[in-house]
Amino acid sequence: MEVIVALAMLSAGLALVLGLISSGLGRTASAQRMAVAGSLVQSLLARVGTDLPIRPEERDGSYPDGYRWHLKMLPYGEANERVETRVGLYLISAEVEWGEGAQRRSYGLSTLRLGPKAVPP
Repeated sequence: MEVIVALAMLSAGLALVLGLISSGLGRTASAQRMAVAGSLVQSLLARVGTDLPIRPEERDGSYPDGYRWHLKMLPYGEANERVETRVGLYLISAEVEWGEGAQRRSYGLSTLRLGPKAVPP
């Protein structure tokens, strides 16, 4: 009888430890994907003004391994403030999205950049 109780306790303990290990591995994989997304979104922002001209627009694209990106460049400030300046100030927003199981995750950054003055439509 004591052996059966000991085996039951051992199996319950092993089930708990294996569940913790599985959960830890899942969180590690999720953190790794988040770190990759952070690097990708920083790289995308670094391209603005060099590879990608600063102008009011939105762009989409994709990276390998299922990462998709979205870039938005909008004039910053009120319309009357923008008329008074010689250069344009732009709000640059970049977001990288990926799938994690059944859900979608995303990581985004925004910054302000100087660029050519936006011509009103």
